[in-house]
Formats: sequence, structure tokens, C-alpha cells
Amino acid sequence: MIAAIVMNSIWSTRKADSLIGLKFVSVEVLGGIDAGRLLIAADTIGAGVGERVLVCNGSSARKMLGREDVPIDAVIIGIIDEDCKL
Repeated sequence: MIAAIVMNSIWSTRKADSLIGLKFVSVEVLGGIDAGRLLIAADTIGAGVGERVLVCNGSSARKMLGREDVPIDAVIIGIIDEDCKL
């Protein structure tokens, strides 16, 4: 799981049937070795541009949707309200 910030919505006029109904956004990875990397993620919770989010990626992303047949690589699974210092 990674932390990221939502940059923009992604619009497409055509997409695979298995992706119909999914909203896509571009996110920028925050911190770590991949800081600054851009990803396209399915947004299942309605995150807005500028919000910090938690992103699940890889095969776990498909499991979050409950559908193994969907070609998804990243899914937003939470919105970060504030960081905790441990």
C-alpha cells in the first residue's frame, strides 16, 4: 500500500467492458523510493483532486474490486485525513 495525492481525473471515450462504471484518476506517489511517480488508479471511494489517498496496487487491487478478471493495477482504498507520528 502506498500514499499518494490525486492529481487529475482521467476521461476516456472508450474502454474495455469490464472497466465500465469505474472512475479513474492520476495519482502522484508521496515519499519513498517511488516518490513523484505517477500512477493511474481506479477510484472506488470518490476521492477529489488534491486529496491524499491510500492506494493498493498489484494483484491486491483486483481483489479489492472483488473481480479477478478486471485489468486493474491500482485502486484507491482510503482518504488520508491526517498523518500520525509514532
